[in-house]
Amino acid sequence: GRLPPALMDGGRRWWVAEVASERALREAEPDWDAIEALAGHTGSMGLCAFAFADPGSDYDLVVRALVGAGRRFEDAASGAANATLAAWLRDNDAFPGQDGAYTVSQGREVGFDARLHLRIDAEGDVWSGGRVCPVVRGHIDW
Repeated sequence: GRLPPALMDGGRRWWVAEVASERALREAEPDWDAIEALAGHTGSMGLCAFAFADPGSDYDLVVRALVGAGRRFEDAASGAANATLAAWLRDNDAFPGQDGAYTVSQGREVGFDARLHLRIDAEGDVWSGGRVCPVVRGHIDW
């Protein structure tokens, strides 16, 4: 991609890196040993790779959140990684969408196709939410 990779801290640390195209990102095979090493050496969760969507898509970005800290897995819908990415995009004058909001496609590569909605409000706060496919439900009694 055209933007340089960066280590960002949004409560959880993520490496963010742009991939040149949606197709390249969707077809990429994660190198889990490298992602785990990156996470371990930098105290991060791993890699939040993104690409700007192909024209005509109903979303603005494609994101793959590759977790290398602890158990290695690809997160199907990571609000934390996407919120960190949104702040980084804003800071690099690369924020997609209009009126401070955009939509992400995430999780297709692991059997889901979540749509996350990111917004930066007038105070500069990042908001993350959207439609996801629940995979676990539970109840906690304190």
